[in-house]
Amino acid sequence: MSAATPALILHHAALPHRGGAVRVARLLAEAQLAAGHDARLCFEVVENDPERLQAKARSGTQPGAQPGSAESPPGNGIALWGPTPPGQLGRALAALPADAVLHLHTSTDWPALLGGLGGLGGLASAPARRTLLTLHDATPLTGGCAYPLNCPHFPACADPCPRGFPHASARQTEIAALLTRLGPTLVSPSRWLAGLARQTLPGLPVRVIPNGVPWPQPATLPSRAQARAALGIAPAARVALFAAHGGARAAYKSGPQWPQYWQSLRQGLPQALAFAAGGDEALSRDGLTVWPYVDRARLALLMRAADVLAYPTLADNHPLVLLEAAALELPVASFAVGGVPEIIVPGETGLLCQVGDESGFIAAARRLLAEPALCRRLGRAARDHGAKRFSTARMAADYAALL
Repeated sequence: MSAATPALILHHAALPHRGGAVRVARLLAEAQLAAGHDARLCFEVVENDPERLQAKARSGTQPGAQPGSAESPPGNGIALWGPTPPGQLGRALAALPADAVLHLHTSTDWPALLGGLGGLGGLASAPARRTLLTLHDATPLTGGCAYPLNCPHFPACADPCPRGFPHASARQTEIAALLTRLGPTLVSPSRWLAGLARQTLPGLPVRVIPNGVPWPQPATLPSRAQARAALGIAPAARVALFAAHGGARAAYKSGPQWPQYWQSLRQGLPQALAFAAGGDEALSRDGLTVWPYVDRARLALLMRAADVLAYPTLADNHPLVLLEAAALELPVASFAVGGVPEIIVPGETGLLCQVGDESGFIAAARRLLAEPALCRRLGRAARDHGAKRFSTARMAADYAALL
């Protein structure tokens, strides 16, 4: 695509604001707008913008003004289209130029969405359009689950589905046929998920483009002391952070087990505290403080104040929270699952253990809590390692090469 000729790129996601997939779509759209292209975001379901709600709650303080925030405020010029039901996206596209690029991210109904784009039973007469589909999870590859964790049937889904998804085999077969008819370029943020895509859709091209996030310069970051003072945390405390989209309800991220993990972590560490970003209600118990929603500015402060991100994920693609932690020099303790080892270099930028090794995970996180020098060394190494690989600028440039 010539930079001298602005092109229209329509990003499509289930939601307009929440979740890692929408964040990637918005970061790409911002970069494309800055490059002179017309980038828009189409969505299916209306929701409130949590960043704007938090901004109003902070007595006029705008998102992006908090120390350590590397984000631009909401309302960054991205035109929103919607709500557009999945099956109506094809009709909406008819109003756009024929050379407009469609970039799919997520959907509440992949069969309806893909069918309406010219696949089986859809607008079969519609002209071919350049289409990208970023695999933020495995939902477009399966009969319904986000990750085929320990599935005895995958890559060919079967009924009855072990996870209870109805008509899993038929759904997987239908989506595969629709994708083959549509012929998009598949993009996976991790080599791990790219491998699953090549198993289930061998006829489609798959590219690996790691996710990226804004990468602030070290000199612009608040010190740990400043972050702790802003949050009311004692300077000598040892602080663990649990964070994931969905919070305590995020089963793939072991959200329901966070309190139990914390009880084990804090043994022998009387000055230890923990914060959990996400949950159904605000509470504080036994040294663990849970906040139902944390906007990006406050999460940045928490990451600068913390000593370890405890991330006991059971299945993952290329989680943004790990990139954000690295950008803010926060070392991670996690399980070596999915695309996590593509982000964390064990012993150099974080600590990993085998999935299911709960005692190993607790030991790794406790070691980081107990050894400040190790935390500083791994955190700085994570920042330097990620700056070359996981910035928004690098991600946008890789996607631009596909347009």
